Amino acid sequence: MATSIPYIDPNVEHVGVSRLRTLNATNLRHFNKTLVIQDNDTPLAVLLTYEQFLSMQKQLQAVLETVGLIADDEERSALVAGLQSLSEGRTKPLSEIRAALKRKK
Repeated sequence: MATSIPYIDPNVEHVGVSRLRTLNATNLRHFNKTLVIQDNDTPLAVLLTYEQFLSMQKQLQAVLETVGLIADDEERSALVAGLQSLSEGRTKPLSEIRAALKRKK
């Protein structure tokens, strides 16, 4: 499954702290790598684009919301009941649901 979340593994570019001196605003605008900044072979930080960071935050928030849903007994029961109804074929067309909602207004 493809994802826009940067995955940090041993194959990313590892660079020394001195590389930070070459990164200015112009360079960072066109930056599309993930760098592991290190000092004497010790990883210190990870540099990635702001868009990558926001993507990671969005995915983390989605995971936390999912965990919250599963941890709540009432929400989990409703989810399981809904999935069971779906697997048993107890569904309605979306057009029918929309029409019923319009009638209630």
